[in-house]
Amino acid sequence: MTTPKEIDRGAIDVISRTPAVLRALLAGLAPDLLYRPNDEGWSLKDIVAHLHDVEGIAFVERISRMLDEDRPFIQSIDPPARLVAGGYGSRELSALLDELAQQRKPHVDWLHSLNSDELARIGVHDRVGEISVINIAHQWAAHDMAHLRQVSLMIQAYFAPMMGATRAFYDV
Repeated sequence: MTTPKEIDRGAIDVISRTPAVLRALLAGLAPDLLYRPNDEGWSLKDIVAHLHDVEGIAFVERISRMLDEDRPFIQSIDPPARLVAGGYGSRELSALLDELAQQRKPHVDWLHSLNSDELARIGVHDRVGEISVINIAHQWAAHDMAHLRQVSLMIQAYFAPMMGATRAFYDV
């Protein structure tokens, strides 16, 4: 597949809508569900904190470096360690959701403003090699979707034991 010349409109829409979708999915859920870790050790709140954290380091900072530097070296991150170091455990879920929503609007506007030459700029990631700004823009949308899926599955698994015999209709 060839690299597109512009960011897919659907990707921009996903990036734009993710904070509102998260807020809607998490509204009214029991605190036990919001803070209970899954088998991988992530709670729903941790997922929101992770999205808040990587907004800057994994997306905005990487794209900015690729725009400002010639083929910058992009280092992988350790998401669980970043959550601890960033003090996200003491933050309120509602504040994280508010801040994520506030950050997204200018970031989406910024993505819209990038021209084809900027989108083609390259960096070198330590694990996957050469990547472009447009690759990261589409990764941003895919990353959001991966975590929205994770959130949905965690909520579904919470309700599964309460479903009685109807649980047979679902793979949970």
